[in-house]
Amino acid sequence: MRNSTTKNSVAITTLLSALFFCSIIVLGSLSPLADSGPNVNTFGSVGLWLSLGMVLFLYLLPLAFYLIGMHFLKFVMAAFCSIGLLIAASTLLLMPALFLFGLEDFSGNLSSIIGVMISCLGLLITNIVWFVAAFKRPSATVQESV
Repeated sequence: MRNSTTKNSVAITTLLSALFFCSIIVLGSLSPLADSGPNVNTFGSVGLWLSLGMVLFLYLLPLAFYLIGMHFLKFVMAAFCSIGLLIAASTLLLMPALFLFGLEDFSGNLSSIIGVMISCLGLLITNIVWFVAAFKRPSATVQESV
């Protein structure tokens, strides 16, 4: 029973993490970040769809193998989750800095910056919950002595 509950928790939090990561990519393509250089993804471009496909592939392939019984892939997913935490934290700190410290393109697009920041915060929370769900130790039942 415990193993099934753990698998379900890991699967749900992995899918939520994938959703938040993809939303960061999409919202980033709608924000002023899409105009920051020649190699960034713009909304609706082939690069955006390739990025989303790669992210979903890297989330769903290890998850599928984990769900069919290859439990060592939990550690591979933990490495990807750690990278996601790093990306979300750095983006969450970068967006207000870009807005406050003077890039003129960023000053008029507060709503898109807030959307990216909310998605980053959601990814941070979800990935922390993922670590708790994946590596939580089973609680011992306490029996009272008679």
